[in-house]
Amino acid sequence: MTIPGRLAAPLAPRVRLWTDPRVPGVLAAALALAAIVVYPLALVLVRSLKVDGAWSLATYARAMAPGNLQPLWNTIWTAALTSLLAMLAGTILAFLLVRTDLPGRRLMRTLVTLPYAIPPFFGAMAWAQLLGPQGYLLRPLLDLLGIKQAPWTVYTPSGVVMVMAIHFFPLVFLTVAAALERMDVSLEEAARTSGAGTLQVMRQITIPLVLPAIVAGGVLTFMGAVANFGIPALLGMRARFFVLTTSIYAALNLPDFSLATAMSMLLMVVSVGALGLQRWVQRGEGRFAVIAGRAIHPQPLRLGTWRWPTFAVAAGFAAFIALLPIAALVLTSFLRYYGAPLELASMTTRHYEFILGLEQVRRAAANSVILASAAATLCMGLGTAISYAHTKAKILGSGLLDAIGTLPYAIPHTVIAIAVLLAWARAGLYGTLTIILLAYVLAYLPFGLRTTGAVLRQIHDSLEEAGRVSGAGPLRTFRDIVLPLVKPGMLAGWILVFMPASRELTMSILLFSLRTETMGVIIFNMQDAGYTQIAAALSVVVLAVLLAGNLLIRRVTRGQLGF
Repeated sequence: MTIPGRLAAPLAPRVRLWTDPRVPGVLAAALALAAIVVYPLALVLVRSLKVDGAWSLATYARAMAPGNLQPLWNTIWTAALTSLLAMLAGTILAFLLVRTDLPGRRLMRTLVTLPYAIPPFFGAMAWAQLLGPQGYLLRPLLDLLGIKQAPWTVYTPSGVVMVMAIHFFPLVFLTVAAALERMDVSLEEAARTSGAGTLQVMRQITIPLVLPAIVAGGVLTFMGAVANFGIPALLGMRARFFVLTTSIYAALNLPDFSLATAMSMLLMVVSVGALGLQRWVQRGEGRFAVIAGRAIHPQPLRLGTWRWPTFAVAAGFAAFIALLPIAALVLTSFLRYYGAPLELASMTTRHYEFILGLEQVRRAAANSVILASAAATLCMGLGTAISYAHTKAKILGSGLLDAIGTLPYAIPHTVIAIAVLLAWARAGLYGTLTIILLAYVLAYLPFGLRTTGAVLRQIHDSLEEAGRVSGAGPLRTFRDIVLPLVKPGMLAGWILVFMPASRELTMSILLFSLRTETMGVIIFNMQDAGYTQIAAALSVVVLAVLLAGNLLIRRVTRGQLGF
């Protein structure tokens, strides 16, 4: 159909599937996915169902034995309690910083998201220095009360939950804050006009409308807590408190590979179940649709006489969770020995001088940069190819490739490390950087897919149509039109993969060997061996690089990504 007074646009010639020059590239991407994603993950399932070459459920029977069921129960209850605490703190802070006239909201928003930017095992180290038996906070408090032995330290199950809740609650905060900012407030305004009080409006309108966002953030927190290794390893194993991730690590150290694979499947079931719950929650979001086409900016809720007391509590909480851990790491890195008096005479820079001159640290830094750069490049290349085939070219089967590439998002990194070991250890790759790289690509491929997919959806099809009408083939259209437009998104995605990969621990600790250590492994091993000051100094250096990288992400994406 044509619009009167306008010429009909000429139709671009259709490209047949069997003559489309993009198909070989999609087939190559499919083969890469089969080798990197499907083959290793399938081996985990197969290996867990075999004993001495015969099909058997014996390993699952061992994994479900009373002694091994305790880590499963520990995983579930710690993750559930972490989610509840995160939903409570995240929702309250999101409402205060989005809907009220609280002072300093912008700065406080940066502070409350900072814990998620800090690697979880860095946070565990910092809280151990603050709330350990000789902690900077706990020891003075005990001395003040005249108590010699601490009745509680962070090296307990409740300490694990506390640190995980602090690390993951920004997920709930960001999710709920985004929902509050996008929500049409006309319903709230109408309720207030009808005489409803603030608490009544919140209880009957605001909270029900953002409930899907609260639950979604809670599910994300649950998944993160289930898959986390660093926090329960540093704080829980010392108290003989094991979750599935640390139990798998212990089983591999025995070694008991069959038990490790069976426990990996249990871990994956819990994680995929949580992802299924998230999808179920999102299916019902349509009935909560309250984002209007018109912009309605609500008047901030005036806290009145409660404004400054609320600010004091919120600012104190933000400083406690964001600044105190960083301050603890920095302070420890300058102490001559852990537990030294906090005075100028106890300070030294020799720990920084030591790590700069240590060959092991230089090698680990080089390995981390090489692995993170290669993983980011491969993830973005493969992710761009699959996203383009699915989003723009709409090549047959590309939707399945996109789904397979997204699957690792729901799989804990411990399981990914087991899968890569099963797939490639016998191929002579064990103990090499290549096997760690394959694990990184498998784990972070969803980052590349989602980033490039979002950018490609913003490119109107008419631009490609215009190129084809002008006589350009599909490959030239992609090279000259699509690729230049998607490059900024690819760069942002590259940085988003590089940043977590450069300080990754969970997969690296299971795959490294002599001369293939990464920075995460070096810091973990030094902390575990008791070299607290050296581990803190390395953590401060890595953290400075990560924060600088966040500033770069914000500059590249014009504030759309980062914190």
